[in-house]
Amino acid sequence: MKVCLVNSFYPPYIGGAETYTSNLARNLVSLGHDVTVYCGERPLSPGVSDDGGVKVVRMRAPLTFYGTPLAVFPPSFAAGGFDVIHCNFPNPYFAAVSAAVSRLDGAPAVLTWHNDLPAVTGAASTLVGLNDIASVGYLAPYSKIIATTGVYARSSKILRRERWKVEVIPNGVDTRRFNPDVECGWVKERYGLEGCKTLIFVGALTTWHTYKGVDVLLQAVSRVGKVCERLKLLVVGGGNHLGRYRQLAEELGVEDSVVFAGQVEDEALPAFYAASDYAVLPSKDQSEGFGLALLEAMACGKAVIGSDVGGIPEVVDDWKDGVLVKPRDPEALANAIHVLYEDDSVRERMGRAGREFAETRDWRGVAETVSSLYRGIQ
Repeated sequence: MKVCLVNSFYPPYIGGAETYTSNLARNLVSLGHDVTVYCGERPLSPGVSDDGGVKVVRMRAPLTFYGTPLAVFPPSFAAGGFDVIHCNFPNPYFAAVSAAVSRLDGAPAVLTWHNDLPAVTGAASTLVGLNDIASVGYLAPYSKIIATTGVYARSSKILRRERWKVEVIPNGVDTRRFNPDVECGWVKERYGLEGCKTLIFVGALTTWHTYKGVDVLLQAVSRVGKVCERLKLLVVGGGNHLGRYRQLAEELGVEDSVVFAGQVEDEALPAFYAASDYAVLPSKDQSEGFGLALLEAMACGKAVIGSDVGGIPEVVDDWKDGVLVKPRDPEALANAIHVLYEDDSVRERMGRAGREFAETRDWRGVAETVSSLYRGIQ
């Protein structure tokens, strides 16, 4: 089958939708499909390249709006003769273009709904409202919409409206790359983590990802400073809010307890999880569709803490492989950080359970399920 995947960006750009697209693409190739990905150029230049048998077309994107590229789609996209077009949301522009091409050439279309548009500013809230209206039109050509968790399929206003075409297919994780035995000594040495208990956060630090709750996390760390003296918070990710979070750490007096590693190469990410004792994703609202960073940490045998919001409750089994806390509540988050800091046995038990869960979510199985969905709409 000739498959076209469309996403805002593609690795080495780091993001949950990018991880999804690249892993799905490579595993679809391993299943015998002919896969082409169309994406925005960043962080490389426009052009065509090969990624493990995946043809990657990086499109010129002169403008960015709402954190996503407004790319110039080449004629090859409409004339590709694809058997299925599979787009990824949130990017209303890419979703609308993919829908239009599907209508023109008759190729069935699939959309993976990673999360609702985040209303992170006043202007963004207005755009979210406009998208709710416009989505009625651009979602119509899609034969199926993939939600990554059942809880998100039931809670998202737009997915509820389109529920008759929604299929739940969870995200996956590469359990060979992300595993408890990854060599991580160099990470501990470089960032001064030896002798510490390290809590890791992985996520973009941009305006469009403020819903990830790094400000709440820093407030929680400031509350446990006196009782968790050896705690180090390792923040992995880059973006235009990195300076703001550094300043907040200083204002809260926790700058010595927080290590901002910045954006790291995707190949190195498993070592950062392995160098940590547990992981956290303190997301604030419905914008968190899944929480892939938690699943990656679990694959590395780490206990996790996540907000009880969005799709996270379907990833974290409360007090089995992690802890769920009330969103936007620094005190509740601080309590969870403290409990797992103090109790090594609970943390290690959760880590083992998390690894077992991650092993049921390998990308190969996800690709097989998606491939079956493609065949069902031909």
